[in-house]
Amino acid sequence: MKLKILIFQKKTDVGDFEKNFLKLKDGYIKANKKKCDLFITSELALCGYPPKDLINRKDFILKLNNFKNKIIDLTIHRNTTFLLGTIIQKNNHLYNSVLVIRDGKIVRNINKSILPNYGVFDEKRYFKQEEKIQKKIKFKNLNLNIFICEDLWNEKFVRSKEKNKADFNIVINASPYDKNKFMDRLKLVKNRVKILNSPMLYVNLVGGQDDLIFDGGSFCINKESNLIFQAPFFKEYDDTFTFDFNKKNKKITKKYNTNQNLYNALVISFRDYINGSGFSKALLGISGGIDSALSASLACDSLGKKNVMGVFLPTKFTSRESLKDSEMLCKNLDIKLEHINIEYLRKQFNLTLKEPFKKFTKDVTEENIQSRIRGSILMAMSNKLGSILITTGNKSELAVGYSTIYGDMCGGYSIIKDLYKSDVYRLSKWRNKNLTSLCKSKLLNIIPKNIITKEPTAELKFNQKDTDFLPSYDILDNILYCIIDENLSLSEIIKKGFEKKLIIKIWKMIMRSEYKRFQSVIGPKVSKMNFDSDRRFPIVNRFKIDE
Repeated sequence: MKLKILIFQKKTDVGDFEKNFLKLKDGYIKANKKKCDLFITSELALCGYPPKDLINRKDFILKLNNFKNKIIDLTIHRNTTFLLGTIIQKNNHLYNSVLVIRDGKIVRNINKSILPNYGVFDEKRYFKQEEKIQKKIKFKNLNLNIFICEDLWNEKFVRSKEKNKADFNIVINASPYDKNKFMDRLKLVKNRVKILNSPMLYVNLVGGQDDLIFDGGSFCINKESNLIFQAPFFKEYDDTFTFDFNKKNKKITKKYNTNQNLYNALVISFRDYINGSGFSKALLGISGGIDSALSASLACDSLGKKNVMGVFLPTKFTSRESLKDSEMLCKNLDIKLEHINIEYLRKQFNLTLKEPFKKFTKDVTEENIQSRIRGSILMAMSNKLGSILITTGNKSELAVGYSTIYGDMCGGYSIIKDLYKSDVYRLSKWRNKNLTSLCKSKLLNIIPKNIITKEPTAELKFNQKDTDFLPSYDILDNILYCIIDENLSLSEIIKKGFEKKLIIKIWKMIMRSEYKRFQSVIGPKVSKMNFDSDRRFPIVNRFKIDE
């Protein structure tokens, strides 16, 4: 007995029913021509994921139902069974569902039972939970279990299926990427295979949507808990996979490359965001530092060098070293570098503010004026040229407020927003020696060595270094990871070897800059706790970590 399946691992766009339907139609017809038993989509494939509050619009649901009916009609007099991830309406309630469609009829619908309501997920806001234990599906001579994403992560729910004694399990997903997610999925599915004592196929979405990235990587684990099939990461895939019940399926070994997949995640996220937002070109401020260097590299790899421009905006505090490094970077990337000296504007701002500031000593206020001048000029260029402005700040800076609101925080997309400074260095070194099939730029050694090795500085005053304000990034990033990503208490972080005083200082910096982050530019989620959707702290709060 064999089960031939076409796996529809493709990006579908939120709200674009016409385009999504055509993609699904092409895939299904292909599956039918290849005499597949099943055609399986990802979660909510027809409307795109996540549709958020569009779900609350009656006209959205009406249009969804119209195209759902078109898919049903598509299956008439065709042999392949269509497993469609979509929304269904029943008794004035909406369900996240999988429709089993065969020859013009819905033969079963499986509704999602476990609705995630944490991190980036708000499914209880939209959907009703399926409370009944749904029975297995009879398909030919096989019994199939179908799970929808979070259903699989709930062990109690999975164990409720044990008595089903299914021959094969299918789980459809829109599972967002983070750096460690795939290994977690693999471990989880192997565990569920042991519980159910039957193989499992995991079908996942691919592509970027706002701050979320879906990495694809659909896979199958056999009864012996071996990986026997793996679709590519970050690429669309609509091809066949055949599971043979009569023989032992061959085990495959695929090494998971963390840096490669992280880089691809950032590339696909920016590319899909740009395409979906109506832009085709990007620009960014080039400072001679590591953050703008990696951001420029990612932009070129996402859009191609002809669609990226750098802008160098020096003052009297900008070193010749920064100029040289900026020019070398843009030469290596083969992109234009526009020079706009802002020293005159800096002086004029200070003259304008001389009278109202006369009773005050000079401080960070005057330094930040430079950043705000740069932000204004870059936004003006973005408007005039029709290019999206890339914000180049990293997670470490954003966490502690080492950034200027309405200055270097200006822009349309913050491409390295969820990377700690240590990640920026690691990924820059990796990109110099490697490229991926997603990269439009095929050049190596693009980031000058001096940019990677020199001490980081904002250059808003003479001889300024980041360490004047912050601890070294290796220490800072580890403490930030404990506070933000792990949500650890003071005592737990102290046990990891960090000083109490420093932990409390960093906590206060994080709290003081909450209002900045609330206004910060969207960027791709690549960690398990990003600032856009995962971490939801009150902007104003008086909680102290030392109490």
